[in-house]
Amino acid sequence: MQLSNFIRRVIFSTAFISTFLVFSISIIFQYINFENDKIHIREEFTQLKKDQIKREVLSVYNLIEQKEELLIKSEKEKLKERVGQANNLAMAIYNENKNTKSEDEIKLLIAKAINNINYETDKTYFFINSNKGQAIIFNKKIELDSYKDVWNLKDENNNLMVQSQSKIALENKEGFLINTFVKPDSKDTKQYSKISFVELFEPYDWHIGMGEYLDDIRAHAQDELLDFISTVRFSGDNYIFVNTVDSEILVFDGKRIVIPSTHPSKNLFHQQLVAAQNPDGGFFSYKFKKINTIKEFDKLSFVKKYEKYNWIVGCGVYLDEVENELIRKEAIFKETIIQQLIYMLIMFILISIGLYLTSRKISQFIDININYLISSFEKASKENKKIDTKNLTYKEFISLANDLNISLENKNETEKKLQDHIHIINENVIISSTNKEGLILDVSEAFCEISGYSKEELIGKSHKIVRHPDTSNKFYQEMWEKLLSGNIWKGEIRNKNKKGVDYWVYAIIKPIFENEEFIGFTAIRTNITNKKYIEHLSITDELTQLYNRRFFNSKIIEEINRAKRENNHFSFLIMDIDYFKQYNDTYGHQQGDLALEKVANILKERTNRASDFAFRLGGEEFGIITALDKIKVVEFANLIKNEIENLQIEHKASKISKYLTISIGIVSKENKDIPSSDELYKQADDCLYEAKNLGRNSIFIL
Repeated sequence: MQLSNFIRRVIFSTAFISTFLVFSISIIFQYINFENDKIHIREEFTQLKKDQIKREVLSVYNLIEQKEELLIKSEKEKLKERVGQANNLAMAIYNENKNTKSEDEIKLLIAKAINNINYETDKTYFFINSNKGQAIIFNKKIELDSYKDVWNLKDENNNLMVQSQSKIALENKEGFLINTFVKPDSKDTKQYSKISFVELFEPYDWHIGMGEYLDDIRAHAQDELLDFISTVRFSGDNYIFVNTVDSEILVFDGKRIVIPSTHPSKNLFHQQLVAAQNPDGGFFSYKFKKINTIKEFDKLSFVKKYEKYNWIVGCGVYLDEVENELIRKEAIFKETIIQQLIYMLIMFILISIGLYLTSRKISQFIDININYLISSFEKASKENKKIDTKNLTYKEFISLANDLNISLENKNETEKKLQDHIHIINENVIISSTNKEGLILDVSEAFCEISGYSKEELIGKSHKIVRHPDTSNKFYQEMWEKLLSGNIWKGEIRNKNKKGVDYWVYAIIKPIFENEEFIGFTAIRTNITNKKYIEHLSITDELTQLYNRRFFNSKIIEEINRAKRENNHFSFLIMDIDYFKQYNDTYGHQQGDLALEKVANILKERTNRASDFAFRLGGEEFGIITALDKIKVVEFANLIKNEIENLQIEHKASKISKYLTISIGIVSKENKDIPSSDELYKQADDCLYEAKNLGRNSIFIL
């Protein structure tokens, strides 16, 4: 065999194999990039749609809230104006007749005048009671002759309605209150939620009031809202839907349902209900038809519950758009691969012809080009530099180099996207990595920003650098026990930054293993400081910074269940400042507030155990829940009582001491004897009554 033929055959074979390999690598790279792009496009599209539907739902949710706030505000203004007009009318009748008619005649004239006032636009009506409990106008009837005693009248929540009205009139001259009451013109006996305004009528020690039922004033506003919501559209066929928590549909399939009916899909409604349990709203996926079609498509929805109306507001988006886009890109990719295969075949034919025409010279040139191409490709793969095609002789190799350059550009673009994502995560996600001893190895910029420390200050330190001093050692011991057992720890952590400012994070901490050997931890955190601040405001009394009555109502049930479950004692102390009304009358409400704050500070200082909770239950009434037994809780109560008297807050109006004092009622039970929370509160209130009967500044325990 001639050497030239051998060279041609070797070059031919080499060229063919090289070309095949290069194109194969190029196709593989493009395929990998394409698959990665598919994943990215799908994730990016889904997240984009999530943000979009959440934004649409929150926009409607905020509209509902604004409508409700304006509704209540305008209703209050209306009630206040009408009661003021009625009071002025009553005063005018009184002044006109006080020197010529008897008191009974004037009272009757006032009652008739006010009772005859009607408003065609709504169902409001006036009521009048004396501040000692006599009904003057009750349920639209004048009761002057019957002397109807309504002093102890209660609503369905056991609120003393007339006493509350009188208290507002006597202490504040006027004010609003919310209670439940039957509708006078209704045949049923059901009580409805009602907002009222009362104003003191001084000549006869009466209070004149007017109320309106919340369900009546909300009905029209809700109809307007639902009519508007049913017209909302975004991104083509997407719409807002509204259901009640009782499975009734109000806006469905983009249409207003005038007569609500049961949701047609129990499973779909159950998904909505579960997602709506999250206070911030939730996402869920399902299949559903588009408007004016019967074919079902994959759909992603977001819902949020509006508590006051018991509505579930949501909207969804169809996900078939991303699949259509991916199919289009896949077709383009296949067409590109076919074109590249055609180019490879053409190149092979040209190389074959060239081999026969140029023999050794071509063999040499091919060898030179191959060597250059290999070296350039190696350099390009290591240094991400393009292949310089000026040094290549043949078109086929130049084309091959260009294809490789395209692949390299795609690779560089992918790496840039990856670096951009890493940069975004670094700036926005609070991340830290530690070794197995807990020393920080790396942190994100977001970690530095929230903690106030630089990377240099954090690396090599433990997370104790941001640990909050009020967080117990037991909390961290339980965290470490779980992590060292190989489990992921999730929870909320209170930290302190470099400037000493508190911040809260929700953390997910995961142990890291390499070759089945534990080497450290990675933690991802979310800043929840604003969420925790809002939670604190919702359960805290603004004046005293003790827990408020709302939090007490839930906490007492929780602690009763804990005591029963853990076989602990349960003690409840209810306390009342002695002669506090007289204190306010003597020193003024500003000094009264200061006294309440000082008393609250004593309670805060003395309830520092994990099982102790102090509350302001209302006015000058406070409460404490503790796990102390009967003997210790009496010692505890005496300590508080003495410390409050030792504050030496001057109280000239007190009949028992020259200083401010308190009376305390206590109920202490073993776990098996603990009654319901309502019964427990009643028993404690009775004990407080007995403590006052003992002469005040006393303690009575059951």
